[in-house]
Amino acid sequence: MQFYNPRKFMAAAVAALLAVSLAGCGGSKSNSESSPSASPSPSASPSPSASETPSASPSESAEPALDLQGATVKIGLWWDGADPRSIAEADRTPADDEVIALIEAAEKKYNGKIEYVKFGDYGKYVENFTTTSLAGEPFADIVVLELFWSFPQLVNKGFIAPLDDYLDLSDTKYISWMTNGGKLDGKQYGFIDSPPSPYGIFYNKKLVQEMGLEDPFQLQQSGSWTWDKFRELAKKSTQDTSGDGKTDVFGFIGDMKTSLEQFVYGNKGAFDKDESGNMKFSMDSANSIQGLQLMYDMYNVDKSIVQPAPEEGNDKAFIAGRSVMYGGFNWEYSGLKDNMPGVELGYVFFPKAPNATDYTAFTPYGNMYMLSKYSKHPEIAVKIMDEISLHGKNKELAMESWKNSWPPEAYETRVQMYDKIDYSGSFIAVPEGDQLVDQVVKDITEGKVAPATAAEKVKNQFDANIQKMLGE
Repeated sequence: MQFYNPRKFMAAAVAALLAVSLAGCGGSKSNSESSPSASPSPSASPSPSASETPSASPSESAEPALDLQGATVKIGLWWDGADPRSIAEADRTPADDEVIALIEAAEKKYNGKIEYVKFGDYGKYVENFTTTSLAGEPFADIVVLELFWSFPQLVNKGFIAPLDDYLDLSDTKYISWMTNGGKLDGKQYGFIDSPPSPYGIFYNKKLVQEMGLEDPFQLQQSGSWTWDKFRELAKKSTQDTSGDGKTDVFGFIGDMKTSLEQFVYGNKGAFDKDESGNMKFSMDSANSIQGLQLMYDMYNVDKSIVQPAPEEGNDKAFIAGRSVMYGGFNWEYSGLKDNMPGVELGYVFFPKAPNATDYTAFTPYGNMYMLSKYSKHPEIAVKIMDEISLHGKNKELAMESWKNSWPPEAYETRVQMYDKIDYSGSFIAVPEGDQLVDQVVKDITEGKVAPATAAEKVKNQFDANIQKMLGE
């Protein structure tokens, strides 16, 4: 799955989602309450297009044939190049060729066609999906959707259907990112065969060695990469190296909101969910406050986070040597490496929080393939989606690529991250949720407001907006 950073378009898209009329919509949350099946049973919930039973052999006769009778299953998304058949043969990778073979096999098996349909206006993508669905003709049977669009709104409004009755979700071929991030209220809605880009900490090994600091990777591998060690390392590396009385090298820099997500969610807290997973303002919970407090202490007490925010951008400041550690997505590695010749980069998880049992990388972004509730061929569409996916082959290909480009230690972290990515972006679905979290971050850093006070300032509005969203 191609990574797409949508933050600059989110407000328009979420607003469009909230504006969707329910007139003619076939249901609400109750439409997706069918019981999950331990193994898919086509006879239990037959597709509208299911027809005769094949008589080829006894081993095949247990499952009724699924026949599109020449119809087309459409896969909807917002970018170019999704269909490997559209790529010139000379430019295709082995993975492209493999997927093409799977597509051709699926078309033959189900007697139909598979078409990738692009709707390129990201800001109006949800509006297009919902209005075409309400007209009874969704623009695609399988639709790529952002998780913060889908959960809970599109699920509660009956636009997407669960996959539980069509797939054996106990199969180990399904990655943890899919089975964790793609669930709502115990039902599986999202499908994906590769995780999104994780958010971790890059660090300048040259500066770590010159300053005589403990290496974060070694601390991580020994299980000692904790909040206390992270804070200690950041304090020690915040120095006036020129002797002019001003700090010119800081311990840490990164996007403050995404970094705060690592602290809060990594400590079993949340912005918008209680311990039971119910949507509720939760930045004032004990676990969440601990995460906010860590940011407050590093920024205001230790002053180990680059301040003021660099005008040239966080990545440029790290490249220039103004910080020893940098919070960033893994896709940033190639750009950092190219701009830091002669410097070996390390890469580690964010440190293990007091209430955590393992290292985890949290991301507010993540899109997955979803089944349109209005698809005329739901079962075949899901099976096609499953059968044209590479599953474990994706990890093999990714690891091969990383091994050829990342230093050995950073490669080891990246491999570990593949199965340890979790979702933290549900607050984006809340009207103004993203902006209210921004306000808390600004109060804690620029305003030096105590974490509990900063959370309390936005609590009523945040909760009211959650109720507004759920009411709609």
